[in-house]
Amino acid sequence: MYLRRLLFFLSLFVASAATAQQYNIRSWTLEQGLPQSQVMAIQQDNKGFLWLATRAGLSRFNGINFHTYTKDHGLSSHNISTLFIDSRQRLWIGTTDAGLQLFDGTGFERYGPGYGLRAQAINCISEDRKGNIWLATNEGIFYITSTRVEKYKALPDAFYTAIAHTASGNLWAGTQQNGVYKVSADNLVSHYTPESSALPHQHVTTITTDNDGHVWIGTARGLARASDTLSPVELPGNLDSSYVTCFTHDSYNNLWIGLQRDGLLKYDGQSFSYITRRSGLRTSRITSLATDAEGNVWIGTNGYGVQQYRAPWFVHFFDFGHLTEPRITAVGQDQSGTLWFGTDEGELARMLPRGPEWQTPTPWPRGASIYHFLPAGEEMWVSTSNGIWRLGKGSSKRYAVAQGLPSPDVYQGAVGPDGKLYFATAGGVVMLSQDSLKRIPFAGGTIKASTIFRDSQNRLWVGADQGAFLVEQGQLVKPQELAQHQLSEIRSITEDKNGNLYFAAFNTGLLVLQGSQAKLYTSAEGLPNEAIKTLYTDDQDNLWIATNRELLKVDLPLLHKQGRFSYRTYTSPSGFRGQEVCDNAILQTADGHIWFGTNKGLTHYLPHLDRQRPAYPKLVLTEVLLHSTPTDWDALGYKVDSLTGLPRNPRLPYTLNHLSFNFHGISLSDPEQVEYKYRLRGFDDTWSHGTERSYTTFANLLPGKYTFELLARNTDGNWTPEPLTYSFTITPPFWRREWFIGVLLLVLAGAVLSVVRLRERSLVKMNSLLEMKVDHRTRLLERQNREKEILLQEIHHRVKNNLQIVISMLNLQARHVQDPTAQEVMQALRSRVRSMSLLHERLYRHDDLEQISLEEYFLEICESLYASYGVSMDRVELELDIPYTKVDLDAAITLGLIVNELVSNTLKYAFPNNAHGVLRIELKKHDDVQYTLTISDNGRGLPKDFFEKQQSGQSFGLKLVQSLSRKLEGNISFYNTHGTKSIFYFVLPS
Repeated sequence: MYLRRLLFFLSLFVASAATAQQYNIRSWTLEQGLPQSQVMAIQQDNKGFLWLATRAGLSRFNGINFHTYTKDHGLSSHNISTLFIDSRQRLWIGTTDAGLQLFDGTGFERYGPGYGLRAQAINCISEDRKGNIWLATNEGIFYITSTRVEKYKALPDAFYTAIAHTASGNLWAGTQQNGVYKVSADNLVSHYTPESSALPHQHVTTITTDNDGHVWIGTARGLARASDTLSPVELPGNLDSSYVTCFTHDSYNNLWIGLQRDGLLKYDGQSFSYITRRSGLRTSRITSLATDAEGNVWIGTNGYGVQQYRAPWFVHFFDFGHLTEPRITAVGQDQSGTLWFGTDEGELARMLPRGPEWQTPTPWPRGASIYHFLPAGEEMWVSTSNGIWRLGKGSSKRYAVAQGLPSPDVYQGAVGPDGKLYFATAGGVVMLSQDSLKRIPFAGGTIKASTIFRDSQNRLWVGADQGAFLVEQGQLVKPQELAQHQLSEIRSITEDKNGNLYFAAFNTGLLVLQGSQAKLYTSAEGLPNEAIKTLYTDDQDNLWIATNRELLKVDLPLLHKQGRFSYRTYTSPSGFRGQEVCDNAILQTADGHIWFGTNKGLTHYLPHLDRQRPAYPKLVLTEVLLHSTPTDWDALGYKVDSLTGLPRNPRLPYTLNHLSFNFHGISLSDPEQVEYKYRLRGFDDTWSHGTERSYTTFANLLPGKYTFELLARNTDGNWTPEPLTYSFTITPPFWRREWFIGVLLLVLAGAVLSVVRLRERSLVKMNSLLEMKVDHRTRLLERQNREKEILLQEIHHRVKNNLQIVISMLNLQARHVQDPTAQEVMQALRSRVRSMSLLHERLYRHDDLEQISLEEYFLEICESLYASYGVSMDRVELELDIPYTKVDLDAAITLGLIVNELVSNTLKYAFPNNAHGVLRIELKKHDDVQYTLTISDNGRGLPKDFFEKQQSGQSFGLKLVQSLSRKLEGNISFYNTHGTKSIFYFVLPS
């Protein structure tokens, strides 16, 4: 085996003293606010507060601050011996000299002789499965009823130190000098002493039960366990006779055992782990233990305050005796499975079950930094700042500049696909061939290679100060897959089980190569820090990213599925105390554990213990301030909640509209890492950005109802599912109060109503007056209008009479005219005057003096002409097709004269020799203003020279008709078809 040959070569290395592993333990003492350094009991309530019993009172701890209750607050004694929180979340306080007290959140109630409790020393408190409270006292066992404290008479009087109830209903009670008693569910009493059983000592100090039904009994000289029988428990080392002070069960089902002077024991069901000062405890004097809801184990000590054991998945090796916090720069594993690690000062060690074993002397000079271990068969190749060292086969050999090494700084090695060894150096990449080194050429000159990695496809990758390269055909080439990304410094390369490659591009981000697709993840995709130094993929498909500030564990399936980072951050507050991981100093061993070389030493990660639990921070509103000053709510007259000290739903005047809220999220694991979001409903419904600040202020709030809402997140990223709420109201000034506004509205309504009524009365009077004036004016206008109508009728009557006189004069004149032509002219004149006379006669006979009905008017003209020419309507039938149309006086006279002329011509010439026929007058309306008047007959038609006379103007009647047609913006046409047809197109104004 190569290690033995290595040890032989190293002259039988002398192993240094075994080094204790260190756990994540931190402490609080008087400097942090603890009232006294002796912590006798620890309990956690459902609000997240940790309650500590000290010799200076009862202290409540929220992870950052201590609030202590003393006699000034009602506590009967500062000598508290035990604490117990029952199923109703009541805190019971047992003292050594003042009996029992109950704290209900508002005050202390003492149970003394008045309740039936004579004992002064309350040493232990328990609760049975029915919810009854039991007491182990200096005067026997007592239990509490609804009204009194009763003595339990099934057990003898004694000084009882411990009491516990099992799930099956058994009662176990330990005494100071007489062993332990067991009372079964059917009231059978069993007594165990060192003389009658395997009980180690008659002084029983503490009792607990586990989930398997076992009863653990601590005594002044060791430990016993009872199930069906009572048997001793063999403790490791020389601890069998140790004084057991307390128990607790953690969230991993481990039993923790506190020892009076010898530290802590953790029992996992098979073996014990021993925790002492060398493991991180400040003292080995343990007085009390408790486990909180987040899985932390709290350790009360005698003289050193309280300590917290947390993050058990990280175990540290920082103090190696001769070395304090060495910088572990390389971690490796040989073929046999042994873990090796080296420092930046050249120290070399292997990890044995009892702890690290340092090897002296080393083949390289002191001060040479160890960067990497490369196992190859039975040999181990070590990359250092002093060249390459081959260990094994009974000898060691150094490869330096003489063997072709371009630089003494060699950072990492890998076995190539050809079976040869390749090394990344500060002067480029070299290949070991035939016991000599050959530099791999690069066309771009010299590079500084930081890492070298062989992937599952047997490609050899190199990370350097000029980016990533591939070793192909004996030279360095830049891969085409990464050409689109301008990468400058690649510090680390790794591959997951699916063949995806990851490149640590320092100060640029994380480059992921899936097949031929490369993607760069930066802060825009949720990467919290782009300064990536080291990458490593574990067997659970997690990617470990070590930056210059923190360690990240990334969920790779979620990263590839959603393209965003889901990660857990490990820093010093969350248990990773190594601060910064050294370059490529991460290794997972066959058992699944991961080892980290850090700036402070070696850190061991146990993944099976790393269980994230939704332990949400417990939110508490600690203070509400007015105008940023402490507020005495009682003095202001507000009813205060005794639990919080704050008023419930206060109604604040408008002058107190500047409120500040102090709050706290109780997360006992990492109280400093709690992040908050808040909002004030009624003011702004938007949640604030996440902040670590535990206070906020809202100023100049307007009157209204408000609710302050608060959320908190712990270091694991778990936000509280429901917000903490606090409601209050700011009342408006009296002139904005509802009652004042109501009264004001009533007054205004009354005033408006009065004004309306006055106005209404005024309007009624004005309306009556106006009606009278309108009526008077209407009658006056009607009278004037009637007078005008009478006057017009009189005018039309006189015009008609005058025209009638003219007709009479024409008739007299016609009697003395013998010339037929002259008589004919006289007759035409009479007919024309007669048509105008008829129009005026109609006007003074009818009420409508403005418009004339054409149908009635044309009929009267025709009747007059028929009579004048002696033509009966039996011989020449008259047909009128005149729609109801009314026209004004001027248009009626014009149309009447046209009709008179045309009808006269028909009666004179169309039907000679008493011939029979038909005379038709038709009026058509085309739109609002355009009309067609047609006068036709079926007589003999127009004479042959009619159109010549029309053009020459020899016919006075035709000239008259054409002149009249132009007056109405029309024209007239004559047709000689089956008689005579005259068509007159004209326009009447609308």
